[in-house]
Amino acid sequence: MCSRYNIGKNVRRWLARYGWNQSLSVGDVRPQDYAPVLSARGRNLLVVPMRWGMKNPKTGALVINAREETAAAKPMFSASLRSRRCVLPAERFYEWDTEKQKVTFQPPAGGLLYLCGLYRMDEDVPHFVILTKPANDIMQPVHDRMPVMVREEDIDAWLLDASRTKDLLESEVPLERIQAVEEFSLF
Repeated sequence: MCSRYNIGKNVRRWLARYGWNQSLSVGDVRPQDYAPVLSARGRNLLVVPMRWGMKNPKTGALVINAREETAAAKPMFSASLRSRRCVLPAERFYEWDTEKQKVTFQPPAGGLLYLCGLYRMDEDVPHFVILTKPANDIMQPVHDRMPVMVREEDIDAWLLDASRTKDLLESEVPLERIQAVEEFSLF
């Protein structure tokens, strides 16, 4: 489950390509925060501030992730998967291991990650969730799920071409894992 990601100055520069000129707080994005999200309106791509998390219509609970394997079959996500896909630019995301240590995941050569999401309107406010999939070899030692990501060159296809959705959900994006502090025993 992805429950925190980071945006910084590189995200701000990237967003400017899409006309984003609003101020942007750099730092960690948490559930219920607003974040800049790239989406499509017709054939145009634009950045819109959206709130992270959708209310489950049955329980009222906040849902922040959607499993890519089941999203198409779930009433809460199926329409969004068909026509309301989005991209969340990030410099890194975090997971916590079994010992509650924060582990950072980022692109190996710097740059940005492009997390795949879905959105819908709730009370006239756009809300998004991050799609997740089973963890790859890098992620597996820390968590059994990870965000679905696309390469920068596949963003247009993810947002504009519903016929490519399935292929893009299965694509792999390179990651590196960074643990802030490692303890070594000398004895």
